[in-house]
Amino acid sequence: MRSARTRCAAVLGVTLALFVAQPRPVCAQATPAGGWKVFQELGFLLGSWSGTAESAGRIGGRVVSAELSVEGAVLVYRANTVWPAGTGRAEERSQEAAFITYDGDKGKYVALVVFSTKVWGLYDVELRPDGSLRLTSREFVNYDSGAKSRITLAKKGETELAEQLEVSPSGKDFAPFLTSKLTKK
Repeated sequence: MRSARTRCAAVLGVTLALFVAQPRPVCAQATPAGGWKVFQELGFLLGSWSGTAESAGRIGGRVVSAELSVEGAVLVYRANTVWPAGTGRAEERSQEAAFITYDGDKGKYVALVVFSTKVWGLYDVELRPDGSLRLTSREFVNYDSGAKSRITLAKKGETELAEQLEVSPSGKDFAPFLTSKLTKK
C-alpha cells in the first residue's frame, strides 16, 4: 500500500501534467507582425478637441477628449455637446462615451458606445483606407427596433477632426443625425 505522501505526489504530478497540457489563449496570434502596437492607428484621436456640432438644423458647441485607460487596454472617447436655447427651445446637453478595445482573437477593434439618452450599442470598428475610423453597430439598444448606427471619425489635417453620427431606421439607408467639426486644443 502506498503512503499518503506518495499518493499526494502522484495526484500532484497528474494535475500538473493536465494543467501544462491545456491550450492557452494567445492574444498576439491575430496581432499584425512587426512593430505594430495596439491603438497606433487611432493615435490621431488622443487629446482634447472642441468645435461645433449640427443636428437637424440646430447648431451647438462640442468638446471631445480621447485618452488611453485601463493601463492602455481601452481608448476612451468622450464627447459633450451643448445646444443653446433659442426659437422656443430650452438649452439641451448631450454626452457620449465610447470604449474602444482590441479583440486579439478576431484581430480587430470593437467598441461599446453609450449615449446620455440611455441608448447604447456594440460596434465593429473599421480602419478605412483614407485613415478614418468607422464604427458600425451590430446591436443598437433602447432605440427603434432594428435600427443601426454608424459613427465616422476622420482626421482632416494635423489639427482637425470631422465626426458624423448616422442612424438607419430598420431596413432603411443611413442618414446623418449629427455632424461635427473639431479643432485640436
